[in-house]
Amino acid sequence: MIKALKKTREFKKVYKNKKYYVSPFTVLYIMPNNREENRIGISISKKVGNSVVRHRLKRLYREVYRLRENELEKGFDLVIVARKKAVELDYKKTWKDLNILFKKSKILICNKEE
Repeated sequence: MIKALKKTREFKKVYKNKKYYVSPFTVLYIMPNNREENRIGISISKKVGNSVVRHRLKRLYREVYRLRENELEKGFDLVIVARKKAVELDYKKTWKDLNILFKKSKILICNKEE
């Protein structure tokens, strides 16, 4: 089960850590959390699109994370922030985009491509 960051102060704490990785579609903020699990937060501004678009993106990000969760190092808080260009994402592009960020951040244990 995916553990989520829900409170504003949890998101702000991760942002304050200032460790982030950027791709054309997404920004991944990362911070160690001293736990045995990862927690994930997804932030999509109203500037990206209407509620239907934002919710679709959120589902895409959550699904890609869910499928890769066992291949990521544990003990991190992750915040995924969609950029305006993220409206172009479909499932395949989302998979590639997040995997690039996971590799950049060096939390991906298994580097196999699928």
